[in-house]
Parts: sequence; structure tokens; C-alpha cells
Amino acid sequence: MRGLRAIGYVFARGVTGMRQSPLVQTVAILTMAVCILLLGTASLLLINAGGVVDGWGVDVPLTVYLDEEVSEEDARALTDRITVLPEVLDAEFIPPETALKRLHDGLGAGASVLDGVESQMLPTSIEVHVRPESPEEFSSALAGRLREVRIVEEVTIMGEWASALNDGLSALRTIAGTLALLVAFACVAITWSTIRLAVFARRSEVEILRLVGGTRRFVRAPFVIEGAIQGILGAALAIALLAIGFHSLAPHLERGLSLFLVAGAIRFFTVSEVILAMGLGALLGVIGARLAVARYVEI
Repeated sequence: MRGLRAIGYVFARGVTGMRQSPLVQTVAILTMAVCILLLGTASLLLINAGGVVDGWGVDVPLTVYLDEEVSEEDARALTDRITVLPEVLDAEFIPPETALKRLHDGLGAGASVLDGVESQMLPTSIEVHVRPESPEEFSSALAGRLREVRIVEEVTIMGEWASALNDGLSALRTIAGTLALLVAFACVAITWSTIRLAVFARRSEVEILRLVGGTRRFVRAPFVIEGAIQGILGAALAIALLAIGFHSLAPHLERGLSLFLVAGAIRFFTVSEVILAMGLGALLGVIGARLAVARYVEI
């Protein structure tokens, strides 16, 4: 019971301390929210860009389109011949029915543009996945060999387009990583400054706690609680703003780009990701507060 009372006192004192300087706390929380908002925006762009790229299938370097008169037996035989190549990870036979279903699933609400389109109108194809460790020139060489096969109509290579998309994703990851470091530094610095002011304003209270035998951890704990609450509130505000902006723009993007976006490719953070963001905000707040009290609350 004594431990629970101590925890209750520490938490209540931390909340009370925040109420004693509402303007400073509000500025700190808003500033942290802006920083986390920037990082959240970059993270959402990265997540959704990755989802769109996966939906487009840029992991399929070769698509082999077969003659419209080809029999399923010949198509599967060619698929098996491609699959056994050591450089090939997998080759998947795609009949017209499967291709049409993929289009419907991918377009989602925009599938009405396919009204009147029958599976017979789509070509039979084979999607070839090349092993990552295969030589770069293998795809081009394989495409050249496949074009000479009697039942093959055309072979497309993702090539430079896929490479450009992957390069764009890599650049976005670098930007997100850099922003994460800057946001972490900014949040820690904001909390450090705020808690330092709080310690200075409550120096008489700190001195009394020292005199009555308060341990170092007990004296510092309310300020650390303040830092954690600042981080949580800042992250929560940033996520709320992101949610409002995302749900306002997402329907317009999905309607305007329905032919390019796979259904469900655009998404918001999952519950676990939101919890992780809140935890990150709390952690940064705790670190900033801990650094501040380590210097100004000595026993």
C-alpha cells in the first residue's frame, strides 16, 4: 500500500506541476506535436508508397504474354520450363480469369470501369520472379530467349521503371530516417527545456522533499512523469491531426487515381502503430525530463 501511495503521489504531483504552468506546457506539447506530425507524414507516405508499389507488382521483373490461341497445357509447360531455371525464384501461370479478378480486386470501388470486359479479352500470361542474387543482365537475356518461343506474343521487363520506383522508396526511407533523428532530438530538447523551467519554479518544493528524506528517484519522478505526459499528448495530437487530414484526402485520392491504385493500398496507421507512436512520444519525453533533472535535482 505504501508503494501504491507513493506512485499515486508522484503521478498526481506531476499532473499538478503541469497545471501550474499551462502556457509553457501547451507550447511544449504543440511544438512536439508539430515535430511528430512531420515524422508521421513522412512515415505515412513511405507506408502507402510501399503499398502502391507492391500493388503494382514491381517485384515481377518479367511478364510473358502468350498467344491468344495458346492451350492451357502449352502455357503450363512453358511455365514449368521457366521455373526450373536456377536464376528464377518462381514463375506463375495467370489465366485470363485470374487476371480479370485481379483487376476487379485492385480497382475496388473503381471496378465499374471494367463493366463489359470479359476474361476472354485478356491475354494469358506468366509472371516471372527472378532471384535477388541473379545477375542484372539475366532478365534481359531471358526476355530475348522467350520472345523466340512460338507461343509467346510479348515479354515486358519492369527494368528501369521498377528501379526508379525502388530508388524513390529508398530516398523516402532516408528522408524518414533523417526526420526521425531530428524529431527525436527536438522532442528531447523541448522536454529538457520545459522540465528545467519546472524544476527552477519548484525549487522550494524540491528542497523540502530533500530535507524530509525524499530519495533521488522520488524527487525526480514527478518531473519524469511530466515529460512522459508531454510526449504522449504531443504524439496523440499529431496522430489526431494526421487522421483528420488523411481521412479528408484519401477518398479524393482513391477516386482520382483509381486506375493506378490497388484497392486498400492507401491506409492509415494500424492500432499497433499508433500505440508504438504514443510509446515513442512518452519515451522521448522521459529521456528529455531525465536529462533535465539529472543536473538540476541533485541530492
